[in-house]
Amino acid sequence: MAYFCRLFWLLVLFIIFFGQQPTFAASDDVVRYHASDFFNYGLENVRQQNYQEALSNFTKVINLNSYLVHAAYSNRCLVNLQLNNYDAAKSDCAIALQRNPDNLEALLNLGLIYVQLKDYSAAIAQYQQIINRNDHDYRAYYNRGLAYFAMQDYQQAVADYSQALTSPNLTTNADRILITSDRGLAYLMLADYDKARADFNQTINLDPLNEWAYFNRACCHHRQGNYWAAIKDFTQVLQFNPAQTQVYVNRSWLYHLLGLEQAAFKDLNTALQQYQAQEDFQAYQRTITLKEKLKQIISQSTLSQWG
Repeated sequence: MAYFCRLFWLLVLFIIFFGQQPTFAASDDVVRYHASDFFNYGLENVRQQNYQEALSNFTKVINLNSYLVHAAYSNRCLVNLQLNNYDAAKSDCAIALQRNPDNLEALLNLGLIYVQLKDYSAAIAQYQQIINRNDHDYRAYYNRGLAYFAMQDYQQAVADYSQALTSPNLTTNADRILITSDRGLAYLMLADYDKARADFNQTINLDPLNEWAYFNRACCHHRQGNYWAAIKDFTQVLQFNPAQTQVYVNRSWLYHLLGLEQAAFKDLNTALQQYQAQEDFQAYQRTITLKEKLKQIISQSTLSQWG
C-alpha cells in the first residue's frame, strides 16, 4: 500500500501599501515604484502557481537594484525550487543570506532544496540553524521531521512533528491538519497503530473531507486486523474520489480475508477497468497477477476442504 506525505513551505508575503499613483519627479522614485509593482506581480504569480512569470518579475526587481532586492532573491529562490532549477535556487538563497544573514525564509528554502536533492543531512543542518535562532518556528521542525522521515528515522520525525504541534506560532488549522496527519504516518511506520489511528482521527475531526487520513486510518485498521473498519474507511475514500483505483485493490484483499470472494473479484475487475482507462499498464498487469493469485488461493482452499 502506498503512503503519502507532503512537503510544504510558506512564502512570506510582503504587504506594500500604495496611495495615489506617485508623480515621477525623481529617478529613484521611478525605480522604487516599478520595483514594488514587479515584486507584487511576482507574489501574485506565485499564488497562481505561474512560476515562469514569477521568475521574470522577481528578476526585474533584482535588475532594478531597489530596496526589495534581498526579498526578490529570497522569493526567486523559492520559485526556482518550484521549477526544479536547484542550482539557481541555491545561488539565489546564498545571495539572499549574504545580503541578510537573518533571512530565515532563505534558510528554510535552502533546506527544501537539499530535501529535493535528497541531501537530508544538509537539510537538517539548515533547519537546525533556524531553530537555533527561533525555537518557535514550527515550519523548521515540521520540515526537519520530513527529512528524518525520508531517512526512515521515524522516531525523530515523530519528535519533530510533535514539537511543531506544540509551537505557539502554529495558529492555522490547515497546518495543524497537515502535521498531525504526517505524524500519524510516522507512527504507522513505527507500527504504533493506536497512536497513528489517534492522529488520523484528529485529522478527520479537523478535516472531515481529508481522503488521505481515511486511507491511512484504513491501513491502521488492516494492520490491527479490523477488516470491516478498514473496508469502511476505504469505501469513504472512494466516495470522495472514485479515481483512487488502488483503493479498490486494497479493499478487494480485505474482502478476500473475510471470505467475501465475489466482492473481492468485483473490486479487482473495477480496478482493471479503471487502470486500462487510465493507461496505467504496469498497475493493470500487477492487478492481473493478483487476480490470478487469488484464484489459485481459492482453488487450493477448495481442494483442501474436499481432501
